[in-house]
Amino acid sequence: MPETTANTPGERTTVLTTPRLRVTTWLPGDLGALRVLHADPRVMAHMASGVETPERTRARLDTFLREQQTPGWTKWRVEDAHGALVGRAGFRRPHRTAHRELGFLLAPALWGAGHATELARALVDWHEAHPEPGIEPALRAYVFRDNLASRKVLERTGFRLLGPDGDDTRQLVYERRQ
Repeated sequence: MPETTANTPGERTTVLTTPRLRVTTWLPGDLGALRVLHADPRVMAHMASGVETPERTRARLDTFLREQQTPGWTKWRVEDAHGALVGRAGFRRPHRTAHRELGFLLAPALWGAGHATELARALVDWHEAHPEPGIEPALRAYVFRDNLASRKVLERTGFRLLGPDGDDTRQLVYERRQ
């Protein structure tokens, strides 16, 4: 699993690989493909933001670009064997905690074939290999109650249910300890 997080503007860098996917840094030119993904109601059905406007997706990509520089981790770009964007996955800092939050979003063409579990396992490994001062070693994930597929992915990768999210009753909080 080759890893790197530093990149120069205009150059895509591989963060990690799985047998079927590659996680890379973002480039400003990824906006069009990210807009397509974030405009798909099936993809965004279990995201708190819902289907996004082009402006909201632009702001999200700007955040990803900033985060991949500082702190050096974000929800990175996920591509298939042909280099096409098929999702985003990685980490963010959830509200009011000192944890990293694991998150993943994949295009419907990849659903039901184990890609999310493969990706989640690789991200857990990345998290454990990249401890950071001020970040708790336990990894968190937030998932809508009715998103049974993602809940199963989390359980298969060693996450345990903590309970409902106190800020959003639609969501459950999961945690994975090392």
